[in-house]
Amino acid sequence: MDFNEKSADELAGIGAEAQATYEGIRGKNLALDMTRGKPAPDQLDLSNGILTVVGPGDTDGDDGTDYRNYGILSGIPEAKALFAEYMEVAPAEIIVGGNSSLTMMYDTIVGGMLFGMPGGSAPWGDQGSVKFICPVPGYDRHFAICERLGVGMVTVPMTPDGPDMDAVEALVADDASVKGIWCVPKYSNPSGEVYSDDVVDRLANMQVAAPDFRVIWDNAYNVHHIGEGPAPLKNLLAACKNAGTPDRVLMFGSTSKLTLPGAGVAVLAASEANIQDALKKNVLFRYRPGQNQPTSPCPFLQGHGWAACSYGCPGGDHRSEICGRRRCSSAPVGGQGDCQMDITEGRLFRQC
Repeated sequence: MDFNEKSADELAGIGAEAQATYEGIRGKNLALDMTRGKPAPDQLDLSNGILTVVGPGDTDGDDGTDYRNYGILSGIPEAKALFAEYMEVAPAEIIVGGNSSLTMMYDTIVGGMLFGMPGGSAPWGDQGSVKFICPVPGYDRHFAICERLGVGMVTVPMTPDGPDMDAVEALVADDASVKGIWCVPKYSNPSGEVYSDDVVDRLANMQVAAPDFRVIWDNAYNVHHIGEGPAPLKNLLAACKNAGTPDRVLMFGSTSKLTLPGAGVAVLAASEANIQDALKKNVLFRYRPGQNQPTSPCPFLQGHGWAACSYGCPGGDHRSEICGRRRCSSAPVGGQGDCQMDITEGRLFRQC
């Protein structure tokens, strides 16, 4: 239908019909929760062990530090070691945050606007109009951060292997106002692509006009596997080190969809130069995230490991697969059983 060809009376009739349809839906008083990635109550029950895993006497570090108190800006060593495995980096390349990786990404862009990034000559906000590359379709919260902070958005199409790198390379080669690109590299939101090795290598090796350019690597679904198992994803930080561009990438992840979203832990992984820059920016308002509180997933996951999230269940009994929005029915210890996919309450589960 071409509205430009409609008369005023025809447009008024179409509008009235649409309004009547809308009012009819409103009149049903539906209470629909369309939140993406929100676990069902029985999924949350799988992580109830978090509520009791830490008790009196369990709050000291290996070196005797009392974790009930202030200190350790970048995260407690045990949490950094845990997330170093998750992000495939060294513990020194980790900052452990609160429960939201999106908050850490927002703070990162704010920090770039106010204070700049290593390699740059001035804060992004003092450099005139700055822009981010936004692969589409993409994550609306990333775009909302740009909109809120006055960062321009330049779109490039997604391909089955990731963003169109010919378009990306053309944008960054000669325009120093292009300061970054948003990436969800594994099971990309919303369309599910996994970045190929070639795309990762080109992101690491491409020539950029801005010395303070950053790849915001939102690896939100790193161990959230469904279907036939893990999809391989090349480590961008390692690729950047090999390319001589170690400061180019800032990688983010969290446990929000692994355990309890309201008590998750988020993480930033980056070069040591970027880690020190982030700590410097946050030192005035950051004391220590609650990595050892009774509801933190860190002690829980330390007891079970990421393999339990990806492939089996806490304790190896195959009761439940707690990651990737999957659920398994009860089975004997060590049991396997036949599996099939089904949709329950609008969410994807694997029944065993």
